[in-house]
Amino acid sequence: MLRVSLFVRSFFLQAVWNPRGMQNVGFCFALMPVARLFSEPERQKFMMRHLGFFNTNPTMASYVIGAVARAEVEGRGILESDDVKLTMGGPLGMAGDSLMWGAIRPAAGLVAALIAVSVLYGRSSSIWLAPAVQLAMYNVPHLLLRARGIWVGYRLGPVAAVEVTGRGFRTAVTTARGLAAFAAGMILAQVVIGGGAIEVWPLVGALLLLSVASLAVRWRFSASVVGLVGGLMWLALVVRDGNGG
Repeated sequence: MLRVSLFVRSFFLQAVWNPRGMQNVGFCFALMPVARLFSEPERQKFMMRHLGFFNTNPTMASYVIGAVARAEVEGRGILESDDVKLTMGGPLGMAGDSLMWGAIRPAAGLVAALIAVSVLYGRSSSIWLAPAVQLAMYNVPHLLLRARGIWVGYRLGPVAAVEVTGRGFRTAVTTARGLAAFAAGMILAQVVIGGGAIEVWPLVGALLLLSVASLAVRWRFSASVVGLVGGLMWLALVVRDGNGG
C-alpha cells in the first residue's frame, strides 16, 4: 500500500514547481506516506530534509522516490537521502529527457499527425484515432516507467538507476526515434502525391522494409547493397501503383 501511495503522489511532483527548489515541494509531498511513520518531531525534520533542491525528469523521478523511501523506512534517510537524490537525479534526468521528450513524444506526435492526414485525405470520420493513438503511445510507456520506478527503486535503491544505462533502454530510444523519422517521411509523401490517401498495407510494407534494412545493417551487410535493394523495391512499388496496380 505504501508504494501505491508513492506512485499516485508522484504525479504531483511539479504541482508547486519553483525556480529555487525546482521539484522539491512535490518530492516532499510524494514522500508524505513515509513521513507518517515517524513521530511529530521526526516528521518535521523529515520534511525539512526533503524540501531541499531537487530536479530530474518527472517520469524518472519515481526511481528516486522509491529509493529514498526505502532508505527512510530503514532508518538510513538522514545519512543517505541527499546522496541518493544527487546520485540518481542527474543520470535519470538525462535518460528521461532523451527517451520521453527526445524520442517517444516526437514519435507519438508524428504518428498521430500521419493518421490525421491520412484520415482527412481519405474523407473518413475516424479522426478521433489520431489523438487516441498519440495519448496511448506516450502514456503507456510513461505510466509503466512511473510504476516500475517506484517498485524497483524501493526494492533496489540507487542501483535501480542502472536500468536506464543498459542496452534495452538505448534500443527503445533508437526505435522511437526511427519511428518518428518514418512517420515524418510518410507525412511528406502524402504532400508529394498531392493529398492522395496512402493505403494501409503499403504503409505496413514500407515499415517492414525499414525494419529489415535496419537489421541488415546491424548484421553488417553492406550498407550500399541494403540501400540499393531497398530503393529498387520502393521504386517497383511506386511504378506498380502508377500503372494502376
